[in-house]
Amino acid sequence: MEIWLKTYWPMVWAGLSTSGVVILALLSKTYAKREDLAKVEKKVDELKAQVDSLPTQKQMSDLMIELANTRGEIKELRANIQPVEHLARLLLEQRLKDDK
Repeated sequence: MEIWLKTYWPMVWAGLSTSGVVILALLSKTYAKREDLAKVEKKVDELKAQVDSLPTQKQMSDLMIELANTRGEIKELRANIQPVEHLARLLLEQRLKDDK
């Protein structure tokens, strides 16, 4: 038995170490490294911070209501300004005729 062990021990040891390296290589391809996991966690935290800073649904609906009110006020002002604009054009035409 000792002769067999002395004769074949280097080959057995080489086979075991090679199989161990192959197993470690396969595991490194299967599982994520800690550095990669830390990078992903950092990006997720950044995205959470961005999502937390976004406006809420209530804020968005309030903004939409304010925009609708502003549009109505602008249309009303445009209707009120048209007669004044017409008078200003008439006065400008009169002024230009008088200068000739």
